[in-house]
Amino acid sequence: MTTSEFLSSELKQEFIDLIAKQTGIEIREQNYAGLSENIYSRLKTLKLDSPQAYYYLLATPNHNSDQEWQQFVCLMTNKESYFFRDKGQFILLRNKILPELIQRKQKSQHLRILSAGCSTGQEPYSLAILLRQMIPDFAGWHIKILGIDINQDAITQARKGVYNAWSFRQVDEEIKEKYFNFTNEQYELNQSIKSLVKFERINLAKDIFPQMDTDLRDMDLIICRNVFIYFTYSAIVNVIEKFYNTLQIGGYLLTGHAELSPEQVRGFQVHLFPESVIYQKREKWVSQSSVSHPAPPQKTALEKLSTQLNNTVIRPPQFSEITALPKATKPLDKIVQNLESKPQPSIPPTPLKSSLKDEELLQEAESLIAAKSYYLANKKIEEFLSISPRSFSGHYLLAKIQANLGKHEAAIQACKKAIEIDSFSVAPYHLLVQISEEKGDLEEAKTLLKKIIYLEPCSVSAYLNLANLYQQEGDQKRSEKMQQTALTILKKLPNDTQVPELGNITVQELLTQLE
Repeated sequence: MTTSEFLSSELKQEFIDLIAKQTGIEIREQNYAGLSENIYSRLKTLKLDSPQAYYYLLATPNHNSDQEWQQFVCLMTNKESYFFRDKGQFILLRNKILPELIQRKQKSQHLRILSAGCSTGQEPYSLAILLRQMIPDFAGWHIKILGIDINQDAITQARKGVYNAWSFRQVDEEIKEKYFNFTNEQYELNQSIKSLVKFERINLAKDIFPQMDTDLRDMDLIICRNVFIYFTYSAIVNVIEKFYNTLQIGGYLLTGHAELSPEQVRGFQVHLFPESVIYQKREKWVSQSSVSHPAPPQKTALEKLSTQLNNTVIRPPQFSEITALPKATKPLDKIVQNLESKPQPSIPPTPLKSSLKDEELLQEAESLIAAKSYYLANKKIEEFLSISPRSFSGHYLLAKIQANLGKHEAAIQACKKAIEIDSFSVAPYHLLVQISEEKGDLEEAKTLLKKIIYLEPCSVSAYLNLANLYQQEGDQKRSEKMQQTALTILKKLPNDTQVPELGNITVQELLTQLE
């Protein structure tokens, strides 16, 4: 019997439910084998005779259970991180968010920052270095940076402040020389930076916070990146409300890209910058239970043009090079005037007379993708494509599935096939852009975004994405040009038009953030 077979399907589901309840972590289908291996490993270590005995140990609230959860969680969580991860978001912090907070706190000279899901400490230490560089009279300030994580091994390592070269893959030599001591092939952080950061083991899903007698309170900024992608929906809602209560009025929450949906952040004011979305605490929390859910309004023209892009599941590619931004074949005002009446590029149906079974397979695959059951969705799509090999929708959904499984090359090939079937659809190009950014291939991402603009000259999201990429590269002139083009397009649209690919923010709200 293999490690993946020793758990019955019923007991496996009980483990999955227990893990979600205890940690907020969602065990998805692609992680089932890893779950079985982790349980099997702990059985051997503890010399237990059955997985049922291990389940009972975890499910029974006592000291032994608490200790075992600490060990089990270490097997389930990822400790991979590095300094100044996501250059674009650190540019936003350095140029916009932190200067505002520093100015606001100039009188009290107290600043409190939380790094949630801090792993082995690179993120909170990066923030400490950044603040040390930004505040001239630093000695007079009271800076409190708190790093929290559920993984005790990660917290222990973070407190040491010792890292290998791989943690510095996006760090200038000047920073390494100024703030680290290099000995025995490792970099040890200077005490002046280490002293600014405190670490605690916190379970975001289970622990109660804020608490006024602890450091986990009254935060000016909370950063929680690449955490919610692993959480269940209900756990995200729960933690977001805790974060809201932990922030001071006007405080900010920064998450990973595309980790949150609009209904999960109802208590926050959304601010959209080229580098990232960031959320600011309003004076009153709006819980989901107190919000009515009206029937969906009629889709605007902009929504119709963006439907396929909005259906892309992945967050947090190869075509002939386009060396310059294509010029619009019509004046911009005429393009925008025609936006309301412009028909969608037709998506050729697979067989002209699609069978009911074909449609059912496609709908089942879409439902499974929405539920993040990617392996099952993949089986449905493969069955569908065996019947309808020339389906644009089939190949596009296959690309989304492969991308979410981390199989980038397979996703790229599926996108190419979809483009071969319908060369005018921008949806596969948007997916290819996301894959390129995940792989760190920004040049390819820019080329693809230019292709999107060629096909759809009024794509606001494409212009803003290009602006972000240029800013990451330090090309401020081109970044401003792309942002200005997006503004010009937006100003031609009704203020209440929603932009679905940007979280259904309205044109008016978007203009307010960009101007």
